[in-house]
Amino acid sequence: MKRFLANFLSVILIPLLAPTYLYIIILFFFPQTAHVINLSDKLLAILYIALTTTLLPFIVVFILYKRKVISDLTLHRQEDRTIPQIFSCVIYLGISLFLVKQVGFSNPLALSMIAVTISVMFLTIITPFWKISTHACGAWGMFAILYVLQYRFYESNFVILYYVILASVIGVCLARLYLKVHTPLQVLAGSILGTAIGFSLFHFYLA
Repeated sequence: MKRFLANFLSVILIPLLAPTYLYIIILFFFPQTAHVINLSDKLLAILYIALTTTLLPFIVVFILYKRKVISDLTLHRQEDRTIPQIFSCVIYLGISLFLVKQVGFSNPLALSMIAVTISVMFLTIITPFWKISTHACGAWGMFAILYVLQYRFYESNFVILYYVILASVIGVCLARLYLKVHTPLQVLAGSILGTAIGFSLFHFYLA
């Protein structure tokens, strides 16, 4: 049961899903910050970000796996992570530049992608030398962004989900340790990196 829960948390908080989660929360709980009110526009934005930041990178990973460039779809091995992360950097950078042009740098939709892009760039640089936790980085980066949003634009309807997310973020870090995928220091480093990037961008640049 513990292993099932650890694997479950690792799947639902896989870093590729972080941008989609952020878009859903921003557009449905803090729509005034993104200036997107129409429901169809919200759904299109979520679909766009899900396809480009989750599905497209997964297709790249699947192709690399089929061509035997990487050995495992889960990317547990440190050696398997660098090439997919480089592809993700290119994809995310392109999306970030597009969003900045469309909605402006200080819009939370653009800032979310910029935070993810910067995080992935740092992870790509670090990973060949050390297996830093991408799960911890993505989860705490996402929570740091939500913390700033909830602090500045308090939304009572978001309170319960806010604490559920916090518990899940803590849980996924414990899960990575339980599964022996990372050491405590690797999880701590990923947590600090994600938190620092997410908090800094939204604290200083969110309009």
